[in-house]
Amino acid sequence: MPTFKNEFSWSKTRDEIFKACPRQYWFAYYGFWNGWLKDAPERTRQIYILKNLKNRQTWTGEKVHNSIHRSISNIRRGIKVLPVDDIISITLNQMRSEFRSSRSKTYWKKPKTCALFEHEYGIEVTDQQWKEMAQNVETCLKNFYASDIYSRLKSPGKKGWLEVEEFSSFNLDSTKINVVIDCAVKEGDSIIIYDWKTGKALSEDLSVQLGCYAFYAMEKWDLPPDSLTVVEYNLFFNKANSFSVTRGEIEGIKGYIQGSVKDMQSLLKDRENNIPLPEDQFAKGEDERVISRCNFKKVCRG
Repeated sequence: MPTFKNEFSWSKTRDEIFKACPRQYWFAYYGFWNGWLKDAPERTRQIYILKNLKNRQTWTGEKVHNSIHRSISNIRRGIKVLPVDDIISITLNQMRSEFRSSRSKTYWKKPKTCALFEHEYGIEVTDQQWKEMAQNVETCLKNFYASDIYSRLKSPGKKGWLEVEEFSSFNLDSTKINVVIDCAVKEGDSIIIYDWKTGKALSEDLSVQLGCYAFYAMEKWDLPPDSLTVVEYNLFFNKANSFSVTRGEIEGIKGYIQGSVKDMQSLLKDRENNIPLPEDQFAKGEDERVISRCNFKKVCRG
């Protein structure tokens, strides 16, 4: 097996974890490293497996994204998309299989299989609550496939595809900035970036995440801000919000990322090789809500 190097990069997810709890950040980006090796120390292996836990909201959102990604990828390749009822049936069957696997804690033997936070930590979730998660997935998918957005994306002869859930990046001050855009298309001289949301919350202004998408688009496709629109489509509420971007907002996002990178790197003893300070130098968060939702509770030392 080749040797991998743990290289420093920035993403919105990494930033969120760092702000929530530096110790959780250490587990997620340093403590897990090499946990996949057969001779890994037991605690390192545990950290590696716990890193892959997802709560039920994240899991169901991921299943919705995967279904949409598959359909849009098929459209791009000229492959007929299945009827929505078939898509929902396939997705729910996958979820049932993954649920059973997680409930049996198969992930401790096969770390790449589904691992749900609720099963690992014995969180009480009623059968009705699990059913509601499945119903939310069905609602989100029905809304998407009946939407005007999907109709435009699947229109005959559609051109201008740029990206569909690709792991992309750009450099800022020699730091790799990672982004994953759900969908980006060119229409005339303009570019539209779509971001699918499945949670029960609506954004009222341009978030850091959407701003990062805009920053990336301007860097990659060399376009002015007035040629870019970011559309956040909440699939649960079937509501789309469009955001324009100004140069001032892009500069604000740039400054935010630069500050976040400096904060993260202040806890490195060797920046060039991305080697962190000892675990105990990463402060433990005190917010009980963060602690209760942390994947690493069972391995976190005092």
